[in-house]
Amino acid sequence: MRKIALVALAGALALAACGKKEEEAAPATNNLVEPPVENVVVEEPDAPAPEATNNVAAPEPAAPPVISEDQQIQDDAAATGMTSRLEAGEAANSTE
Repeated sequence: MRKIALVALAGALALAACGKKEEEAAPATNNLVEPPVENVVVEEPDAPAPEATNNVAAPEPAAPPVISEDQQIQDDAAATGMTSRLEAGEAANSTE
């Protein structure tokens, strides 16, 4: 089996090499075209400054509300699900 494959490969290579002609080296040509030189400077007018129609100063942002540290801890615990709420009947049963 290997011999047949080797013979077939050698035959294919021989046939492929027979029909080739050496390519003539094409003379190197420079096909680059220089772009036209355009040194035209366009003077664009400056953008007009926006007119000040409102002379009132911007209001300062409101200060954040003052929250005690205990309330902040409770809020954080409630937000992360670390608190549980028991009904009145369940609290009595949990101590038993």
